[in-house]
Amino acid sequence: MSAPIKFIIAGFCLLATAYNISALEHQHLQCWHCSSDTIGAEDFCDVTFQEDNIPTELIKERNINLQRTCNSTINSDHERPVCRKTVEEYNGKIITKRFCYYTNKSDPVDLCNVTSPEKNVRRIFCEDCVTDRCNGAARLVAILAAILLPALAVVQQLSN
Repeated sequence: MSAPIKFIIAGFCLLATAYNISALEHQHLQCWHCSSDTIGAEDFCDVTFQEDNIPTELIKERNINLQRTCNSTINSDHERPVCRKTVEEYNGKIITKRFCYYTNKSDPVDLCNVTSPEKNVRRIFCEDCVTDRCNGAARLVAILAAILLPALAVVQQLSN
């Protein structure tokens, strides 16, 4: 691959990432909404989200929506919608939940790891994220791809 094409691809990746981040400020956030303690959801809404295991016929038949739009009723300048994933222990049972949540814009995104859950609940994991349906698949893979692809193009260019 020629040098200009590599730089064009790297630039495109960076622009696409920047556009995706700025577009979030103007659109409503879409989050997965499910709980592993719901009958039938344990096959897809466990610690690892298995989108391929969602029983689409059953979901259509029962008119269930596993994706929610985070629409704030407050419409505050201080509020930020996030997609949240929690793994908690309730009376000895491990339950994974995914849902829309609202935090203060001034709060760090990792605040849910610091805050305490309800009584009689032991929080094992909590993560907030701010991109569509980010509370399903592993975010780390998407982040690494956004960083590594342009970096690899630059490294390859420098080695030529």
